Amino acid sequence: MARNKYPEETEKKILDVAEKLFLGNGYDHTTIQDIIDQLGGLTKGVIYHHFSSKKAIFDKVLERKYGNEVSLRLDRLEGLTGFQKIRELSLMTMRATDHQMLAYSARTLLSNPQMVGNQYKTAYETAIPLMKDFVEEGISDGSIITEFPQEIAELLVLSTNIWLAPLIYELSKKEILHKLLFFQQLYEGVNFPLIDDEYIGACLMMYEVIQKKIN
Repeated sequence: MARNKYPEETEKKILDVAEKLFLGNGYDHTTIQDIIDQLGGLTKGVIYHHFSSKKAIFDKVLERKYGNEVSLRLDRLEGLTGFQKIRELSLMTMRATDHQMLAYSARTLLSNPQMVGNQYKTAYETAIPLMKDFVEEGISDGSIITEFPQEIAELLVLSTNIWLAPLIYELSKKEILHKLLFFQQLYEGVNFPLIDDEYIGACLMMYEVIQKKIN
């Protein structure tokens, strides 16, 4: 496959192979050479023509997978209230175990302060605006009563994507549950009853899946 003639196909092939290896072996235990060995004749030069590093490949794999999954999830939310959309999207995200295992396979990256900073940046650029739209939709349809749509959106995203991240803080299952119970009271205090037994169960299941994968 000529790199200049079919650049999009070449990039897709690299990402497909890398995703399979990252899911099977984890990011930390996958090398550039491992990816090359599975590419059927493509050279290291072709890899670096498209991506500057293994991390760049990983970032693109995550971006592609997350984008595809979000599109599929959003398609399933038609006809729901704003609150129902937030709840269903939260549950679907926690149950997307392939994406979670892929993200948490990169333990070396998750311990990097720059990576944590990038998570905050990405949250404020993409996830929080989406959640704010849903909160405002809920205010309009009456399923959410709040004067703080921006703050609710931030709480939603930061509590699930960063504060509850089991590898960033190396939380035990007991600590995860304790935090969930705290957030349950917090959400109820702002008239936003998102966290119930089903939500807690989905979060703990996600935690167990991740732990089995990384240990």
